[in-house]
Amino acid sequence: MAVSYRQLLLERDGQPLNESQVRLLLRQVLSQLRGYHDRHQAHGGVSLSTIQQVPHGCQLVPPTRTPATTTPQQDIVALARAAVTLLTGYPPSPDWVWQEHCEIDPTLAQVLTQMLAGGFDQAGQVLAVLVPEDFEATEFDTVPYQTPVVSAPTPPPPTQPMAAQTTPMPHPINPQGATKVPVMVLLLLGLGLGGMLTVTGGLVWFMFRRHSPAVVAPAPEQTSVPSPQVGGSGGQKSAAAPTTSGFSPEDGVALVEAWLEAKKTIFAPPYDLDLAANFLTGPAWTDVSKPDGSVDWLRKNNTYYRYGGHQVTLQRLRKSTANQVVLDLTIQEQLNIYKNGRLRQSKTDRDTYRFDLRRVGDTWKIYDRRSVK
Repeated sequence: MAVSYRQLLLERDGQPLNESQVRLLLRQVLSQLRGYHDRHQAHGGVSLSTIQQVPHGCQLVPPTRTPATTTPQQDIVALARAAVTLLTGYPPSPDWVWQEHCEIDPTLAQVLTQMLAGGFDQAGQVLAVLVPEDFEATEFDTVPYQTPVVSAPTPPPPTQPMAAQTTPMPHPINPQGATKVPVMVLLLLGLGLGGMLTVTGGLVWFMFRRHSPAVVAPAPEQTSVPSPQVGGSGGQKSAAAPTTSGFSPEDGVALVEAWLEAKKTIFAPPYDLDLAANFLTGPAWTDVSKPDGSVDWLRKNNTYYRYGGHQVTLQRLRKSTANQVVLDLTIQEQLNIYKNGRLRQSKTDRDTYRFDLRRVGDTWKIYDRRSVK
């Protein structure tokens, strides 16, 4: 059964892998990347989520779509980031020396540093440095396609002579003895039957039209979201903003729920900022990814969060355009805070937040979030 290395690192509570394990991973993934790079293509999705452990080593999950702008050099940089994360338990960061957090051969450390800096253009170049010249291809190497050989069809065996027929054949019907029906009689019968069917069909259609009810086209469905009452009992309901984009409030709730699930591997080892980039943009992304931001602070202080169940309730649709949707959401989630591997606090948070969601290309991301008092 295949398991992603992100899941394996999470199950190990961030405990790193040893050098031999990471060397094997590099060798096998680079062998697979070489198949893409030799065709002047890029994988475009190398990460701890797409590198999986299988019974005989590891494999790289094929991309869901062909990347338009990713280069082979970026594949190598992404692989180096994954390798450093597996060696140290943390993704590489410009403000700390990752080599001080693991024990590896200086040659491997130098190669990984060069990979992170974009010093290799293709996977084959890295393999030439990491693997000796007598390296044997692994089972994960790309196998060139071979045109199947079509053999000539085998001639059928010679036909054996049939045995003599022992069952007596029936006598043929004598056409002279059959009763003949005059052609004119058949023609008159056909005309009479056709006329009866035509009259019957007309009567049935008339009766159906007379008794069938008129069909009324349904009214178009409204896409407005009901909002809670304002003020005391008997107060008027405030009108919800109409949905003018293809991104519905329900889509916004689903995006926030997916973000809450992703937080489990963003604000805990392996502190996956690549995953956070799939959900965040603008100020929300800056607050999480900047130096001394939330993720950097957690990593430096050896602190992480463990999340339990969560519940998201839509309160109000504030704004909806083709490129922006603003929602008020009430979020309840269970949270445990660990420091140095020990539980420091356990609580359940419940608050209402205003989420500003923006369209970025073909996807929607969280642009900002603030508490609504």
